[in-house]
Amino acid sequence: MNFWKRLAYLAYVVVVCLVLLELAVRFWGYSERYIYDPVYQPFPKSKEIPYVHKPCLEHARARGLVDLTTDKLGLRTSRGCVDYGPPAPNEIRIAIAGDSVTFGEGIPDAKDTYPEIVESLLQKRLPWAKVRVFNFGVSAYSVREMVAVLEKRMLAIDPDIVIMAIIPHDFDIGRAGTLDKWGYTVHARPESFLARYPRLRNFLRHFHVLYLFRDIYAGYFGKGHRAPPKKASKGEVPAAWQYVKRFAEIATSHHKRYIILLLPALDRTFSGKFIRWLKENKIVFLDTSHLVNEFSIDKFMASPFDAHPSAAVHRAIAKELADFILKNMKLKARQEPGQSHSQIGK
Repeated sequence: MNFWKRLAYLAYVVVVCLVLLELAVRFWGYSERYIYDPVYQPFPKSKEIPYVHKPCLEHARARGLVDLTTDKLGLRTSRGCVDYGPPAPNEIRIAIAGDSVTFGEGIPDAKDTYPEIVESLLQKRLPWAKVRVFNFGVSAYSVREMVAVLEKRMLAIDPDIVIMAIIPHDFDIGRAGTLDKWGYTVHARPESFLARYPRLRNFLRHFHVLYLFRDIYAGYFGKGHRAPPKKASKGEVPAAWQYVKRFAEIATSHHKRYIILLLPALDRTFSGKFIRWLKENKIVFLDTSHLVNEFSIDKFMASPFDAHPSAAVHRAIAKELADFILKNMKLKARQEPGQSHSQIGK
């Protein structure tokens, strides 16, 4: 009898400690950036695109404390649930494929993300045009998903300029995960316990303390369980770099001007070898990764718990990108409907 009483008391203590830990973590705010609504849906038109944002969301909660509103394409915007027809004669369309940085994880208001700031800056400098910048960024996308987004989504809006915006982590082409039936992303191994019991996984995601435990575990034992990407031998080009080249080739074949935008990241920089490879292949790129050195760590981070770029960094990225477009892209108005499009001047 004493054994069962002790076991019951131990269980009671464990439950009380977990409840107190949950309350403490919620009060601390550590895990808030991980909590989000089921904002994703499948994209059946391409098996290379595991998920996209649901269209016409209004003030949904997305990763990184984002107040998410989407248009009819499922793109993050401050314009609301708008639809887009063919481009007007005086309209300039810029489409950006990217990951959580481009999406604006950690930036609550879409107006403070660099795609929308670029739109505002260009609109002021080009009063004769109607400038629209389309944010195709989705958290955890890699360069593989970005190429598929160009082919299957971006070209449909007939953009003048297409941009692949990347950080070094985007060369991990297996990081996007899958989507469950509720609209949440899944990164568990197929053979894992939580993968076999999705309802339990969906229930547990609402407990903030578990995200803290997960990060502690990852800090000690490494992130995830995927095998590390195969390193290229000396003189060999890493396979993931070819997606960057593929993006440029697809854009060129459709008579679109393109930019490979290298974004700043706090924990990793682009190698000199990659920069040389871009130059050797005559790939048009803009390197803003140096901005990580122009901010203190606390000014760079979106929050004390979130290493994504802050609104101040987004403004700096936007200024460099807008200046680059104005200097190098030679923007022109399209021709009247019924005539062939004049895209971007060469």
